Order: sequence, then structure tokens, then C-alpha cells
Amino acid sequence: MGPVSMERSGAGRAIWMALIVVAGAGLSLFYACATPFAALATLAALKTDRRDTALVVGLVWLANQVIGYGFLHYPHDLVSIVWGLAIGVAAGTALLAAIALAPRRPGPFGVSLPFVGAFTAYEFVLYLASFALPTEDGAFALSVVKQIFVVNAVVLVALVLLHWLATAVGLLTTHHPDDDQNHLGSALPAR
Repeated sequence: MGPVSMERSGAGRAIWMALIVVAGAGLSLFYACATPFAALATLAALKTDRRDTALVVGLVWLANQVIGYGFLHYPHDLVSIVWGLAIGVAAGTALLAAIALAPRRPGPFGVSLPFVGAFTAYEFVLYLASFALPTEDGAFALSVVKQIFVVNAVVLVALVLLHWLATAVGLLTTHHPDDDQNHLGSALPAR
């Protein structure tokens, strides 16, 4: 049996989970309601243990809500609260899509397919919510959705690179030296 993965052990797992949550909180300050939950859900699905994925996404959502209401002065009304819940449901749905589409072995679509699925699921849930909740005209216009997609894609690439860097400097280690599903260049699940 090879070395225990720091990423899967207590310290490494906590470090990686904290990095995702802190990134989500920081992005919430900058992007507010457009926090790249699809990218964060994809990363959680691909790079955290299955038992941690919902916790990571839930903590990012909670941080987003605390920042929104505590620092960005979201309105304290029912519509705002329900939109916050809709964002939470959308983030959870994005996570489920990313998990469902996560590859079981290395391949050329290791990150892209789960990401596109997560993004589509996230936006679809929010679009459905817009039928019951007030939203701005053009909130789901192609130009807006395209811009949100680009933000999510850039964040995903940056966080995959951060994962690679954290592994390279020893904050996280691969599961097993012979495990080609979790080597430095892979964005496949850490199972």
C-alpha cells in the first residue's frame, strides 16, 4: 500500500476544502450574485472525497449568503431570501451534475464534461426560478450567460492550477504513486 494521501487525510483534506471555500468567499465579494458556483461545484466533484463535496459547496453557498447580506447589503426581504435559496439549490444541482459526469478513468474530457454539465444545470435551475421570482430583463440573455460561463471557466482553470501548485509544493499529495487518476496533471476525481 502506498502513502496515504495528504489530500484525503485530515490535514490535506482540510487545507483543500478551506482553499475552495475561501476562494468561493473571495469570489462572492467580487462577483456577488454571479459567484462561479458551477466552477466550484465541478472542482468539489473532481477534487474532494465524495463525503466532502456537498459540505464544500454548502459552505461556499453559506459564505456567499453571509457576505451578501452582511457586507454587500442584499435587501432583507422575502424575494432576496428565496433567490438565495434558489442559488443554493442551483449550486447543489450543479454539484450533482458534475458528480454524475465525472470520469471514472483518465480521458480528454476529464474536466470539461463535468463543468459543462454543472454550468448547464446551475443556469437551468436559476432560469426556472426566474419564472416564479422577479428578475431583471435580460438576466438570461446569451451575452450575460456567455459572460458568466467565461468567468466560471477562468475560475475553474485557476483553481485546477492552484490544486496542481498545492500538490507540487507538498500541501497536497497524490493518492498513490502508481495512481494515474490523481497525478499532477490530472483533473480527475480524488477517490
